[in-house]
Amino acid sequence: MFKRWRLVLVGLLGLWVLTIVLWLADLLGASKGLINGFFLVVSVIGYALIGLFCRTTQADEYYVAGRRIAAPFNGMATAADWISAASFIGLTGLLLSDGYVGDGLKAGGLAYVLGWTGGFCLLGALFARKINQSQAITIPELLGRLFGSATVRWLGAVGAILCSSVYLVAQIYGIGLVASMLSGLTFELGVFMALGGILLCSFLGGMRAVTWTQVVQCVVIVAAMVAVCAAVAWRSHGHPVIPLAAAQSMQEVNSRAAIIQADPAEISTRNAMESRLLELELKIADPLTARQIERHSLSIQINKLKAENGPLRDIHKLESNPAWRDIGVERMVEAWSQERDEILRSLRRPVGFQGVQASGWNQGLGNTLALVFSLMVGSAALPHILVRSYTASSPAEAEKSVAWALLFIVAVYLCASALAVMLKDSVLTELVGASLHQLPDWADKLKLRKLALLTINDWNGDGIVQFGDIRLVNDFLVLAVPDILRISPVFTGLIAAGALAAALSTADGLLLTISNALSHDLYFQSVDPQASPVRRVMLSKILLMLVALVAAWIATQRPVDILFWVACAFSLAGSTFFPVLLLGLHWNRMSRAGAVLAMGSGLMISLYYIFTNHPWVQLKLNLSVHQTSWFGLEAFSAGVFGVPTGLALGVIGSLLWPHRGSPVKPL
Repeated sequence: MFKRWRLVLVGLLGLWVLTIVLWLADLLGASKGLINGFFLVVSVIGYALIGLFCRTTQADEYYVAGRRIAAPFNGMATAADWISAASFIGLTGLLLSDGYVGDGLKAGGLAYVLGWTGGFCLLGALFARKINQSQAITIPELLGRLFGSATVRWLGAVGAILCSSVYLVAQIYGIGLVASMLSGLTFELGVFMALGGILLCSFLGGMRAVTWTQVVQCVVIVAAMVAVCAAVAWRSHGHPVIPLAAAQSMQEVNSRAAIIQADPAEISTRNAMESRLLELELKIADPLTARQIERHSLSIQINKLKAENGPLRDIHKLESNPAWRDIGVERMVEAWSQERDEILRSLRRPVGFQGVQASGWNQGLGNTLALVFSLMVGSAALPHILVRSYTASSPAEAEKSVAWALLFIVAVYLCASALAVMLKDSVLTELVGASLHQLPDWADKLKLRKLALLTINDWNGDGIVQFGDIRLVNDFLVLAVPDILRISPVFTGLIAAGALAAALSTADGLLLTISNALSHDLYFQSVDPQASPVRRVMLSKILLMLVALVAAWIATQRPVDILFWVACAFSLAGSTFFPVLLLGLHWNRMSRAGAVLAMGSGLMISLYYIFTNHPWVQLKLNLSVHQTSWFGLEAFSAGVFGVPTGLALGVIGSLLWPHRGSPVKPL
């Protein structure tokens, strides 16, 4: 046990020494890019070395780390496996933008915190012990043995591959953005550089290597978030006590918000935004006429600028208007729809953290409860999290692992919540009310980044920044903390190291889940059931590499909004696995037919709801959100429909066709 703790201490000491060395380098004038790049390179090399030292070809070590991991370390690995790039770098920006309780229509950031952490309570209470007792290797194998059915196992494998693939692409997308933003590499090179670290961890040693890599990554994630929050608290309030600093900032934010909301300039800004919103609605309703009118207006302005030898920048800006360029009406409607949605989001954003005053049932409350439910059942049913119960040394240790994981996850989320409050304090104090010609230095830096994290639109034309004029990119705002709070750029590298650890650890677990489902549950189950353990491990490694390359290629196409697709993955996992695991492990009358109906119906309902409510699909089919949404609930809350459907059909199918099948004993 002591040897294992030495790995944790070495990881913590290494991070501390690296931070001190780079802090001294910063004092000596080293460039910010060099500091950030050094953090990233050292992180990837360190994780790869752990994977190299933990390499194995033994099946039990490769698939389940020998089933001997003690609860504290298994909990750390589970926490790192679960804290994804979306939660590490996206939650702070989401809380800053949408507040804790939302805007009366959509859920706020608190729904994510409650749903994600609440899911571990379900996991520990319902599944951890029984999964460990099964002595299986994958969740589809557990289900196949439980019902004595290859069909159930295949369906479980398909569900695991689908929800894990959605999650994996989002993680690799996040890795690419973090690496490219902080190292100066292109997005594609950032993706494939980080992919090398992932493969060296999971390809050589499987679950054994991934487990000990994730233990170190958990140390990096928690230490990075706590250190950054303590530095921000010290810079903002003169002490490092994070909860106290957040409480002080909360009072200042709500006091400032009351002043901003009553400001006539802010009211005129909102009126201008609403006028533009009405104009866009009219354009979308009759795009051909709108295009003709706008092209005529643009032609007059462009000809006037050219006649007066106006600035080339202004001419190019006018010529970049979708109505001027020779594009189809559909693309114009898409551009107008995107602008409309952005304005609507800006109008609904809460200024402070007081919350929306509403009595009784409302759409915002419905979306909040639906999202909390979907994230809870999804957290308790994610295949790459469930398999961590196999690596624990006993059923009791599996349950304790969940408690340890929750401890580290709560620490990260409390810090992220506190950081959101302190950041909003700076935004409302320094940016709102500033002149457009004399912005804070950090605002100019955010605007000029390759991926601009800040845009300002002077809606009322007064030359002063109002709250409604500001648009921040939530997904990666945490990377700008050192700039906004004026702390050492070393902390940017520290945040990047934490974000990279979160993304890599989750990607490792997802890759193993997908490759094991393809090889262990599909290929060897149906094609070569007598294959030797060494052959099984080798094929799993080959498939792991292929899956990683395909996921990286998809991520380079930039198809995703990270937080949206991560939430969708939770709904898909919850709808597919939560009903069948709950009924199969806790109800003796659950049958083979019930298992097939539970998984199939839950997965299809969730897929249908997510697909039909995606903005791209709605645009192509000329549908509105009112036509496709049920009870006004958002697409990523599909689990609120999939899980009850799966439970109901699982019970009905078991009662109508009660044959359970003969449980298969462990091999």
